[in-house]
Amino acid sequence: MTAAPRPSISVFAVEDTTVQLTWRGLAAGRLRLQALDTASVVELDVAAGPGAAVLAGLPPGRALTIAASGPALGGAVRRLRARTLPTLPGQELHRLATIGDLHLGTHVFGQQGTIREEPEPEVAHPIRCATAAIDDAVAWGAERLVGKGDLTNHGQVPEWRRYAALVEACPVPVDAVPGNHDRAFRRSTAGLLPDAASVAFGLSMAQPVLVRDVPGARLVLVDSTTDHYNRGRVSPAAEAAVQAAAEADPDRAVLVFLHHQLQAHPFSEGWPIGVSQAESLAFLEDLGRAHRHVLVSSGHTHRHRRWEHAGVTTTQVGSTKDFPGVWAGYVVAEGGLRQVVRRVARPDCLAWTDHTRRAALGVWRWVSPGLLSSRCFDLTWA
Repeated sequence: MTAAPRPSISVFAVEDTTVQLTWRGLAAGRLRLQALDTASVVELDVAAGPGAAVLAGLPPGRALTIAASGPALGGAVRRLRARTLPTLPGQELHRLATIGDLHLGTHVFGQQGTIREEPEPEVAHPIRCATAAIDDAVAWGAERLVGKGDLTNHGQVPEWRRYAALVEACPVPVDAVPGNHDRAFRRSTAGLLPDAASVAFGLSMAQPVLVRDVPGARLVLVDSTTDHYNRGRVSPAAEAAVQAAAEADPDRAVLVFLHHQLQAHPFSEGWPIGVSQAESLAFLEDLGRAHRHVLVSSGHTHRHRRWEHAGVTTTQVGSTKDFPGVWAGYVVAEGGLRQVVRRVARPDCLAWTDHTRRAALGVWRWVSPGLLSSRCFDLTWA
């Protein structure tokens, strides 16, 4: 018999005026969330198990105490600390969001594929989580979406068809980069390479570089895949990507999206392997020389990390479909840029992603989320 999880509630995401709270192990009942000394209060009836809620209308750049109470917590009162981000300088110009590591077509999770939904639902968790992530991001205000690779699990035609259906149903434009799993089909099976899939299904895909200009920013999408190999490379597309950054308005932001993580160290922090350190540092140095305001963001690891080199910030953002189950939003303003990573909030998705926290012998619950400051932060400039 599996023991009931101990009730817990925590701060997962912060913006200038919002905080996302997530919980697990609560009882069914009424839950009240209040940011003390503000007018921000949320009261809701929660089901037993994991959940999420957003406190909005908060003061920017302020340390807050949030009180959680009610029958769902057994009558106890929990107090949490949070600090909202400052308001970005200047006028807000654009919002976009990313989803990644969808792995459409899989039904399991974990190194040995032992974590699965039982009984198996009619709609598999990758489809449910990707759909919910898109819904959450659009409701947040995203005007464009970027898919950061591993859109499919093995590049099979039915998997590409599922991804195409998501794109068609999305109310905002969708661009994407391929991931290693999108090239991982056996030659004897009904698979499609990303470039062939983009033609067959009318998809917007980096081949190897795709440039989009949006208000206040230039988006540079880079294909970092290397045929059927797990590791990534940026050298084949680096010159075109750096040139695109150099040609951007110097007062704009440049956001570079790719699938494989840029490695800060000679050895990978764990599986999977990304772009080698030497290649990563050279790419960041070239980008730093080309433009003053560059953010590079990847997927691949299903983890959350952030580091800087040569004046360029680089991040990793997790998967939509496994713990913690996320999407990332980017706010572009006249004087800066914000990244915020939120958990997919739909209850049936949270129930699954919470279950997957036991991967890697239970260590995944600590390894994947990373630090709050790696998920949510501002970059500002004069």
